[in-house]
Amino acid sequence: MRGIARRLRSNFGIGSSRMAIRSQLAWYWRWVLNLLMMLAVGGVVWWLVENSYRITGFNRDEAQQRISALAEENVTLRREFDAMKASLGESQRQLQIERAAQRELARSVAQLQDENASLKEDLGFLRNIMSSGAAPEGVGVSELKVERDGKPNEYRYRMLLTQGGQRKQDFKGRVQIVARVMQGSTASTLTFPDPAAGENAGAFEFRFYHKVEGRFAIPEGATLRSVDVRVLAVPGGQVKLSRTLNLP
Repeated sequence: MRGIARRLRSNFGIGSSRMAIRSQLAWYWRWVLNLLMMLAVGGVVWWLVENSYRITGFNRDEAQQRISALAEENVTLRREFDAMKASLGESQRQLQIERAAQRELARSVAQLQDENASLKEDLGFLRNIMSSGAAPEGVGVSELKVERDGKPNEYRYRMLLTQGGQRKQDFKGRVQIVARVMQGSTASTLTFPDPAAGENAGAFEFRFYHKVEGRFAIPEGATLRSVDVRVLAVPGGQVKLSRTLNLP
């Protein structure tokens, strides 16, 4: 008990340890001081940002002018690009038109050359016929050709028919094509035009000469072996002329 009493007297009595008394700053002054410090720090940061070009050597005004100049240059280049693109499109369209015109001209020239060659052949033959007084009586044929036309099973034929002798009247007739074909091991005969069309199908009439052209088609997969070309009188169907062409 005596020990406890001595401890209490040492803590609360005259012999107890000294106590320091300090004045406390008011809360609003602390807030004012904090605000002033924040403003000071913000001012320093702002100054560093605004004057960074002086520290680092970067000129903001010069950079803005450069950006403006580049933007104007970009607008100018884009305008020139659009103009050149439109001009290029127009040039391409004009080039396509010129190429189409050249192809059409080349096709027309080739066609005229073919027609000219055909006319020269016909004229040479007619000169021989007209200058010779010994032309045989009846119908004659020359320049007979049978050629492929486009697809493998399509053919084109042409010939020049003439009438010799006195030529007192016009000859009226028609051309009949008899095609002999092989399909596998089977041989067959096809007649053009179809006999069911009547004898007036493809009929013509001439006194001196007549140019005949036509086309026919055989079944797909078949092979054309030979062609009989017949000139039949109309009416009656009498055979006035017959020629045979063997094809390889």
